[in-house]
Amino acid sequence: MSNPIVTFLEGRKQKPLKEGKKPAAEIESDYSVLVWVANAAQRAPQLSLVSHPAKFSHPDARTSPILFSTARKADGLLRSGNAHAGQDVVGNAAALDVYTFLSLSLDDGQTVLQHFEAQTDHLKRLLGADEDSFQVWRKSFLQIKTNAEGYKTHPNVKQVYFPVESDYHLLSVLYPSGLMTEHRERLKRMKPYALEVKEARTAKKQQLFHPQGYAEITGTLIQHFGGTKPQNVSKLNSNNGGEAWLLPCFPPELDLLRPTLPQKDFFATLRLDEESKALFKAFRDLLVAGNNNTDITRQDFLQWRDQLLVQLFDWMLLKASAIQNYQGGWSEAKGYTLSLEQQVWLDQAQFSKRAGQSWQTAIAQQMVAWLARRHNRMIKGHPLAAYLELGKEEKDEFYALALQCLAEMEDGQ
Repeated sequence: MSNPIVTFLEGRKQKPLKEGKKPAAEIESDYSVLVWVANAAQRAPQLSLVSHPAKFSHPDARTSPILFSTARKADGLLRSGNAHAGQDVVGNAAALDVYTFLSLSLDDGQTVLQHFEAQTDHLKRLLGADEDSFQVWRKSFLQIKTNAEGYKTHPNVKQVYFPVESDYHLLSVLYPSGLMTEHRERLKRMKPYALEVKEARTAKKQQLFHPQGYAEITGTLIQHFGGTKPQNVSKLNSNNGGEAWLLPCFPPELDLLRPTLPQKDFFATLRLDEESKALFKAFRDLLVAGNNNTDITRQDFLQWRDQLLVQLFDWMLLKASAIQNYQGGWSEAKGYTLSLEQQVWLDQAQFSKRAGQSWQTAIAQQMVAWLARRHNRMIKGHPLAAYLELGKEEKDEFYALALQCLAEMEDGQ
């Protein structure tokens, strides 16, 4: 079995060997496990493990290292604990290789630092050190997680007064570099050069079905930290090339025009937009791809089909929500002859009449019926129209999914 620590050091010594500034024998000695780890342990106190580095606010900010962690809570907030994010490290940039070593994953998936904390025999065997040396190294390496200075802020850190009851707290606002790094990584996976996005774009150009599709986010900005030396801010900032990607946060542009209120039937007023047209096209392409295609399993086909159906049903419900938010009582005005189930669904003045679930059953059936009619109309003239047409059997399958989407939408209001 290979030793990950030896492999790590083999990679690191290649550069000094190529430079040839020292004799090869001396370099080999410096990068042996016992010698290099002993040296790294001496440099470890120069680093601090943090979750919110202060130097993002100002390069000269000198605060105590903040390493915050908390449990996940279903409160709907984007915050530390609710989003997966790694930790950061600050300190002497010349000692950042120590953190790279401590972050090294061993064959059990745990990092070297976690093995030091647990004092595992496995790590002791990989290091080949005696017990006394191991304990000395462990004490030094674990200082990366300690805060011997106490908690202190700095004048260069941005501060705000936050109201608390009849008083104020002065808060030092710090940058969550782990969250911003995870945010950047997710945006990278949506960029045109990402492999999955390339495949989806190619499928679109060739008018082929793709199970995932792709999304585009426009209006992003890049914020730079650290100038030509991003490593002086933090390790994650150095990994990110000193960049953070920001999403637009402009206030919404409110449409002052009232929604189109249906007089006789909500579904008769639905008009396809670019989003719904794309969904119907993807649905049709999937049905075509599933026709005698041995590359698509029945399980995958049903999973992708249901994903598209949920998106179509959610599109209908989103259109309905604009009407539900309109001032109540409109369905009783002269000229409006909506069915009772559509009145209690769409007119907030009629919500009190929602006794039982019969109205949801009727609406779910109407959602499926409209989807089937629209789909069947769009496939007219297609060579596989007879195969693609939705009949009673398919409608019965779709009904449970429509009812579920409707119930989830109503529960969330």
